[in-house]
Amino acid sequence: MQKKIEKIKDAVKKSSTISEDEKNLMYQRLEEWRHEDDAMRIIPEKLAEISMSIRPILKELGFL
Repeated sequence: MQKKIEKIKDAVKKSSTISEDEKNLMYQRLEEWRHEDDAMRIIPEKLAEISMSIRPILKELGFL
């Protein structure tokens, strides 16, 4: 789980389509969800609520 979340965080960091404010909020949420059993189920939906720009990133990483 930790490695998957780190992959998402790295991809978010590199993204030019996600604002810095959105990135910071995503990092914060990812840290909160890190220890939840169903994190990989909720992460795509919850991050998309922050910015729809995350969907192509998650798809590229194989999480959608």
